[in-house]
Amino acid sequence: MELALSELRRDTDVQLANLEGQLALLFQRNELNELQARDQARQLNELEDRLSAAEREQVTRAHLDNRFRHTLALLSLIAAIASVAVALLTTMLSR
Repeated sequence: MELALSELRRDTDVQLANLEGQLALLFQRNELNELQARDQARQLNELEDRLSAAEREQVTRAHLDNRFRHTLALLSLIAAIASVAVALLTTMLSR
């Protein structure tokens, strides 16, 4: 009877040690998963910030069309001023 109890106690101790080892491994894996989740959340936030910045600085087709219209208007104004200057110069030289 004592031998059976001794074996049962030894088997129980072995199983308890196995369970403790498995629990320790699970805790370690859980900590690693939490670290990875935090790292991925940080990376996701960085990517969202970069995307927001890119969207804010993005040049749209409407922006380019508007800029082209302004450039064309400025060139037209310069051409008009140049033609007025040439006309005045021609008038002054023909006198």
